[in-house]
Amino acid sequence: MNQFRRLLLLLLLISFWFPLMSQNKVNYKQLGINNLRKGQYIEALENLNIAITKEPYYSELYYYRGIAKYNLDDYIGAEQDYSRSIELSPTLPDAFINRAIVRSQKLNYKGAFEDFSKALEMDTANGSIYFYRAKLNLYIKKYYNCIYDCDRAIKLNFTNENVYILKGSSEMELGSFQNAIADLKKAIEINSTNPYSFIQLASVWMDLNQADSAIRSLNRALQTDTNNIYALFNRSLALIKKPDKAAALEDLNKVIRLSPYNSYAYFNRAIVLNDMNDKKGAIRDFDYVIRLNPKNVISYYYRGLLKTELNDYRGAMDDLNKTIELYPDNADAFYQRSEVKNKLNDRTGAAEDYKQALSLSEKNHITPDSLKSKKENYLQSLVKLTGDFEEMNTKNSKFQDQYIDIQLIPMFFVFLGKAKYNDIRLYDAYQKMHYYTNVVTLTDRAELITDSLCKKEIDIQTKVIDSALNIPESFYKRAVSFGALQNYNSAFTDYNSTLNLDSNFVLAYFSRANLRYELIQHIHAADDYQNQITIGRNTTNVQREIKSKEPEHTYETVIRDYDKVLKLDTAFYFAHYNRGFVNCMMGNYKESIADFSKAIEDNENFAEAFYNRGLIRILLNETISGCEDLSRAGELGILDAYKVMKRYCNK
Repeated sequence: MNQFRRLLLLLLLISFWFPLMSQNKVNYKQLGINNLRKGQYIEALENLNIAITKEPYYSELYYYRGIAKYNLDDYIGAEQDYSRSIELSPTLPDAFINRAIVRSQKLNYKGAFEDFSKALEMDTANGSIYFYRAKLNLYIKKYYNCIYDCDRAIKLNFTNENVYILKGSSEMELGSFQNAIADLKKAIEINSTNPYSFIQLASVWMDLNQADSAIRSLNRALQTDTNNIYALFNRSLALIKKPDKAAALEDLNKVIRLSPYNSYAYFNRAIVLNDMNDKKGAIRDFDYVIRLNPKNVISYYYRGLLKTELNDYRGAMDDLNKTIELYPDNADAFYQRSEVKNKLNDRTGAAEDYKQALSLSEKNHITPDSLKSKKENYLQSLVKLTGDFEEMNTKNSKFQDQYIDIQLIPMFFVFLGKAKYNDIRLYDAYQKMHYYTNVVTLTDRAELITDSLCKKEIDIQTKVIDSALNIPESFYKRAVSFGALQNYNSAFTDYNSTLNLDSNFVLAYFSRANLRYELIQHIHAADDYQNQITIGRNTTNVQREIKSKEPEHTYETVIRDYDKVLKLDTAFYFAHYNRGFVNCMMGNYKESIADFSKAIEDNENFAEAFYNRGLIRILLNETISGCEDLSRAGELGILDAYKVMKRYCNK
């Protein structure tokens, strides 16, 4: 027996040795660098991950991986990698520069300026350091400091056109419009294909109330980049000012097609639609704004006004109530609500609101007459919103800007067939009691289970069982296959037979818990969507199965089965993962986080657990820790994590 085990070990070593030898010939660092140069950040991340597993103390690898993460908008992960690079090699100025840039994105201005200072200590003649520091100074409105840094960069021969765009932007903010125009024209002279020089020049013309000049500049920008969302949006504002509402509407429609999460575009389209007397269309756009910005007071207020004009007084009341809830000192909202209450014959409430409006107007030094004035131009203002100016619906879309339907990664189940290594997970059950196998194969890919595979397994195990051999494993495998075919009665009968033969059969409890959960989902689906239970299967049979087993199967029995699994094998992290999933579906979010945390404790590279825990933490407004989890999940290969981070982590 010992000789057999030694032979088996030798064969395993040989099978792994040759792939490893071939891998060692691949220069994953160079592959990653090449990917970065081509803008292939997902591929770069994958190759650099492999390189880091081989050389975990090589500082440059973390530096390059930080670049990949930064370009995927994972600022948390990028900062961690730059910090690791600095820790391993604290004399690389580029690592400090890049970390400063990331820290400025995370609003850690103090840390960013410290990093810029350290970089300058190492390389005083590097104009790019002054350039990047100038960007930060512009962002925090230190315009004179920005101009100083731009001048320093230019003296050090940093001649990129962007330094003149920064300088011109600061000059514009200081009211030095002629200097701003000169700087921006210099940027265009250096590189006439950069649309942002024209966009910024258009901003200067807008400040000078020269809408036609602004439109000409924005037309030039769009000649170089027809889908530039900033240019389209700003041209729409200029066209509104002219006014040319039809053309403005056309630009805003295109912005929304390209960037469907853009609150600014929806808000301004609502303005245009209202001016064109399409009040219902304006309300629809405010619906989008509120969906994207649930606390945007002004959108509730304006939507309430529009609903009032359409005689939807109940809807108007809801919006005005929300406006006052979010901003209790809004005199106009109280006045408008008093008008609506009058329409609803609530004279007492109307009088109270009017009195409150007058009180607030006196407090805020607003004359009562202003409350009564007609609000003909009440939509002619642009408020600060959150919105993505990123292309989502073009071939130029960045990976993280693409649409995602955000939901938990599903549970894992035991898989009896064969599949590609990337589609399965392996659990080491060697020398563990009540497993009947040394390695358990699991997957969360339901599409791997086919009817033919299940029917074949049922035939094989039925022959074994009919031969009067009471083998728990055979009943178990047949139960798994019956369950996959949604033959619930037969599946649960076989699970019972399995546990009668071995009451501590770990996987029987695990798989029964999974099947019970699936059945509960079908029960709930049957209440409202009976035809949705099984697509392409016999719906009547499934309904009969559900009806016969419904009383036995509750979330509590599912949890009890997972509890039993973990009592028998505390290290079976897939049970913690699945129990975490079920707890989340039950609304037990703290318990769910605890389960995913335990799964991660037992398997520090459990990407799916990081992803799901991250989503739940964001749901609970624990945004920082949730985004840290998503960053780790992305690093481990759950690429959708970057799409979620773009929505929730970089606001």
